[in-house]
Amino acid sequence: MMKIIRIGMFAATVLAGLCIPVHAATPNVVVIYFDDTGWKDFGCFGGAVDTPHIDQLAKDGMRFTEYYAPAPNCSPSRTGLLTGRFPFRVGMYSYRGKNTPMHLPDSETTIAEVLKTKGFATGMFGKWHLGNLEGDPQPTPDKQGFDYWLACDNNLVKHNPHSLFRNGEPVGKTEGWTAQVVADEANGWMKKQTSPFFAYIAFSETHSPVDAPEELKAKYIERGEDKRRAAYRGMTEYSDAAVGSILKTLDDMGVSDNTIVFLASDNGPTSEESCQGLRGKKSYTWEGGVRVPAIIRWPGNVKPGSQYNDPVGGIDLLPTLCDIVGAELPKKQLDGVNIRPVLEGKAFTRTAPILTFFYRTSPAASMRLADYVLIAHSDDEERTKSHGISAADMPKIKSTKLVSFELYNVKDDLGQEKDIASFHPETLVELKKIMIDLHRDAITEGPVWDFPETKANTKFKQRKKKTK
Repeated sequence: MMKIIRIGMFAATVLAGLCIPVHAATPNVVVIYFDDTGWKDFGCFGGAVDTPHIDQLAKDGMRFTEYYAPAPNCSPSRTGLLTGRFPFRVGMYSYRGKNTPMHLPDSETTIAEVLKTKGFATGMFGKWHLGNLEGDPQPTPDKQGFDYWLACDNNLVKHNPHSLFRNGEPVGKTEGWTAQVVADEANGWMKKQTSPFFAYIAFSETHSPVDAPEELKAKYIERGEDKRRAAYRGMTEYSDAAVGSILKTLDDMGVSDNTIVFLASDNGPTSEESCQGLRGKKSYTWEGGVRVPAIIRWPGNVKPGSQYNDPVGGIDLLPTLCDIVGAELPKKQLDGVNIRPVLEGKAFTRTAPILTFFYRTSPAASMRLADYVLIAHSDDEERTKSHGISAADMPKIKSTKLVSFELYNVKDDLGQEKDIASFHPETLVELKKIMIDLHRDAITEGPVWDFPETKANTKFKQRKKKTK
């Protein structure tokens, strides 16, 4: 039987005790979020793309080889990162389309709001994807703790004059590749800061539409890539250049030694070619959908060139930063844990599971704890396959039961090829109970969104009636 330290009813998902004040100068925090980037795409993770700036960041900091995005899709992943809570606990059940009621509730506490209590200036740059920024606006970044923001509802598309809003006002047409547009805005804002600052920089790259400068596409075609992959490689490389400009800004400001830089992808890639040994891809709860590249640099605390080979997650960022800057934890049920000991090279044993629930695909859930990943299907596999959520989905989401479990030891079986549930019945029983209880607790807390009735929803309900 696998020995797992009991977490009670999720008690270990909340940090024990209060955050400990720091005595050194409070560090700035820069978070760089890529979009749909595979776990082996960057050069420092063994990828085929030239990413010298990201590679240098890894040399100066720590690589996480078993980092889990909060979700296998855009909107829920960003929700989990900013709140330290499972996205489905917050009510972000899937990708959110334009003008849908599902959004990051104003009642949630974000990293920006936590850091503001310690005097941080806060800026958000790039892909928001947590609520409408125009039309029928929902809580915009300034309502979620950001003093300054340049954001797009969904993806920033090159030369699209309707993509960006700056502090609520439309920006109009932009010039240049979008990662650099976002980085330039962040760089300009950071240079003006005199107090500790938090910059959340969310690229649209490498999300579709995939494109890159012609010279970069030609470079990777010469290396044997087809046109599609060459464009993707080139897109990754020019995004690395944008990262380089951010790191140079910190150097020019003389604050690199007192700045935490965290870089990760929001979820797995759309192409299994970028998963390299992992099962599944974006939107799936297999490893390929949620295990992504991540790096952290914190000079004087994180050992340069180090790597951590056990599970951590995007949901851990908020509680960890809370500890580092001496802020109180939000008075919410947190699912992430404080991984500061990991960063400082100290002993750390994770007792809190990392749970992924994504209603839209099968299997519906995965849970990482110790060396194991437990996979679960939904009791209702006849779910809608639309990219987002509709009125017809809400009752099914809230009543979902997890069934048909599979167990994998991902330390030994990275590709999740051998279901070992029958060989470890006691471990299976133990993990099933943790997963079922935690899923039910979180899904019960999540809000019910009032989606407008549509013709598609009505047809779906009629079809369901006929099949009963």
